[in-house]
Amino acid sequence: MAKKTVIQIVDDIDGAELDEYETVHWSLDGKSYEFDTSPEHAEEFRNHVATYIAASRTTGGRASARRAPSAGRGATNTRAVRQWASDNGYTVSDRGRIPADIIAAYEAAN
Repeated sequence: MAKKTVIQIVDDIDGAELDEYETVHWSLDGKSYEFDTSPEHAEEFRNHVATYIAASRTTGGRASARRAPSAGRGATNTRAVRQWASDNGYTVSDRGRIPADIIAAYEAAN
């Protein structure tokens, strides 16, 4: 025996079964809401709040794109700094962060 699962979307406003629908997302007083409704009810909602939207200022907006992490100095540069520091009497570990004063001395010398 075969089974068939049917998902029926129901309008959150009037309970009618929908063939076409949209999910309306909105927020007020720091709380976010959403409801599934017909395109007609969605338009009606937008018309009701249009006056308030027109008189409002936008805040925040959509999330901005994340910045890519910086490339840093790179393995070649840190290797060169460590070698230079060792050759010039500085004590520096083989791994980890290189102290800023050593980097400054390296940059001044090169």
